[in-house]
Amino acid sequence: MYDLGVENRNPKWLRLRPVLRSLRALLLFWTVFASYGCEWLLARILPAQVSARRFARAHRKNARRLAQGFTSLRGVFIKMGQVLSVVGSFLPSAYAEELEKLQDKVPPRPFREIEGRLREAFGDAALEHFGSFDPEPIAAASLAQVHRATTRDGRPLAVKVLYPGIETLIRRDLRVLRSLLPVVRWLLPVSRVERNLDQLEAMLARETSYAHERENIERVRAMFSGRSDVVVPKVVDELTRGGVLTMSFEEGIKITDIAAQKQAGVVPEAVARLLVDVYFVMLFGHGIFHADPHPGNFLVRPGPTLVILDYGAVEEVTPALADGMRIVVLGAMTRNDDQILAGLERMGFVAPGGDRELLKRVGREYLKALASVKIDDFSKLDRDVVEKLSGMSQLRGRLREIMRSVEYPDGYFYVERTLALLFGLVGQLAPKAGLPGLVLPHASKAFARGFAIPVATRPVQEPKVS
Repeated sequence: MYDLGVENRNPKWLRLRPVLRSLRALLLFWTVFASYGCEWLLARILPAQVSARRFARAHRKNARRLAQGFTSLRGVFIKMGQVLSVVGSFLPSAYAEELEKLQDKVPPRPFREIEGRLREAFGDAALEHFGSFDPEPIAAASLAQVHRATTRDGRPLAVKVLYPGIETLIRRDLRVLRSLLPVVRWLLPVSRVERNLDQLEAMLARETSYAHERENIERVRAMFSGRSDVVVPKVVDELTRGGVLTMSFEEGIKITDIAAQKQAGVVPEAVARLLVDVYFVMLFGHGIFHADPHPGNFLVRPGPTLVILDYGAVEEVTPALADGMRIVVLGAMTRNDDQILAGLERMGFVAPGGDRELLKRVGREYLKALASVKIDDFSKLDRDVVEKLSGMSQLRGRLREIMRSVEYPDGYFYVERTLALLFGLVGQLAPKAGLPGLVLPHASKAFARGFAIPVATRPVQEPKVS
């Protein structure tokens, strides 16, 4: 493993490790590409059924290969795997199943690396600024990990520490990914597919800027300051510096630990309703949303009370997305495919010169399939229901043709990721109603008052990965 914290103190040959790491990443991707190239050649001579079975096996094998490779490479690749697991609707289902394992199982870094970042922030006697500091992390993610600590007077703290050298690593990893864009464009002919990578880069810049995250915490704290059922950690100013963000330590039950919630007298469906309400307050009241509703970012206390953690990804809603979502939701409720297409165009999904009639036909087929879906338990969706919800049956056989008519709108990267994570999370807490059932009352009220989504007016200053 490449230890960025000691690079300059090691012999010169160790400085080749970043280059070797990039070569490993390229080898991983080109192995996957070569695998599909072989299957494509064999498909020209094998019977269709045999070829389909071989492709299914290749999907599974390559999905595992990517998941294992991303875990080994860490950094941007783990983040990309996490994102693909929830927004990669254009990928075979095997990829979502394998890559979603990256969500909770990110290996922690050795404490010697964390100490390097602490010394950058506080000097050689960094740990003396704390009363105590546990070297074992309580949470590890792709860019940082969190440790328990205390102030000198004994107050419990959560200290989030960026991995040393992660900014340099991000730049190198992004260069590797951009070098693969020509192949990706050929495989996935979505107009301006590079937007996904641009938005990933912007997201990483924000998530490695703790000044940005601190500002997000203060915004959301102010937003819910009058409510006792929502808890936002408090930043400890004197222990926050550079790549170290120190906050009050907040206790609670993990939001997906249903058994522990029931034992504490908490009704899981009430937690789901509170979660949906919080998102409507953020979105409809303030024009922003917490864009990483991962189970590890929420705790629950009796009441219920929702504790919201990790504010690296708090996004604003653009006017085009806000208007487009309103039109699409209204069109879906009234089953008007013309209105749905108009909403998608307003959001920016329809590429210039795209085949509007084809997209309208696909949308009409999707609405018809959706009307036939009956879900009794949102926590257990069978393959047939998932396929109908995803719309894959409408894409089968004409995926490349449809892709040429669509492009990925600015900002939707975060919306899609958020909706996908919320769908799964709310489904676990409220399996009978699911996210659609809990959203409907809020949507009805929103339509009654014009469905106006305020757009945040605070100037947006994009942090740079330096």
